[in-house]
Amino acid sequence: MKQILVLSGKGGTGKTTVAGAFAGLAAPCVIADCDVDAANLHIILSPKEGEVNFFYGGKKAFIDPVKCVNCGYCAKLCRFEAISFPPHRVNELSCEGCGVCVWNCLTGAITLKESLSGRWSVSECRLGPFVGARLEPSAENSGKLVALLKKEAVKIAEAVKARYLILDGAPGIGCPVLASLSGIDAVVVVAEPTISGRSDFIRLAELLKNQGMRTFLLVNKWDINPQETENIERIALDFGFKISGRIPFDIKVVETMLNKKVLSEVPDFPAAVEIKKAWNFLVSDLKE
Repeated sequence: MKQILVLSGKGGTGKTTVAGAFAGLAAPCVIADCDVDAANLHIILSPKEGEVNFFYGGKKAFIDPVKCVNCGYCAKLCRFEAISFPPHRVNELSCEGCGVCVWNCLTGAITLKESLSGRWSVSECRLGPFVGARLEPSAENSGKLVALLKKEAVKIAEAVKARYLILDGAPGIGCPVLASLSGIDAVVVVAEPTISGRSDFIRLAELLKNQGMRTFLLVNKWDINPQETENIERIALDFGFKISGRIPFDIKVVETMLNKKVLSEVPDFPAAVEIKKAWNFLVSDLKE
């Protein structure tokens, strides 16, 4: 089994579109949406609803009204202004679970309790098993949830003896990205030919270089700025990337997304053709 992770230095580059297309070309395969902060791969894959599991990744303060004497000390100490009084109550959306109020409560009325951070499930879609999740509003610890999703996806892929595990990663260089990197055979970075796109690509490239990953660059909408495309590709080569291709701007991509399809499921048009070439290049390189 080969694990292929699709990343981007910033949001909006077309990362999920590429991940969906790769899943279609690799089908049947196992797919995981590791962008739990803004999950959207399920929109184009339309998986059947599976059993929902709850993820508790953080803690929130809880005030026992029986023990609380309404002294107001905890509210003064809370830098997040999560405690209101009287009577003393905790706003879970504001609470960061730091524990300062717990340690300093004079009557021991405050404790930290596990808080629901997200929900995840394993379901079936037309391309194979799909593992996805969503964080609760204001919830954090998404790195732990991504690690859980990846573990489940690998377990399923090994059970069904899948040839490929396709992962749609989170944008940027944060904890969710780091959590998705373990055991990966190839990372495909989707970049857009803009100044901000180049800057964000460099940050991600530096991270991947330190991880010693096998990396590929795929420039999306390259023809809106050919000069910037060349700049990014030159930088990528300096970082040890292989150039897997260029995807032109194509309005039919939007039409495909609106129809809840992946690019490999529609008649060939320029963007779809180039994504297939990029996939073939990637698969050929992984065989070496």
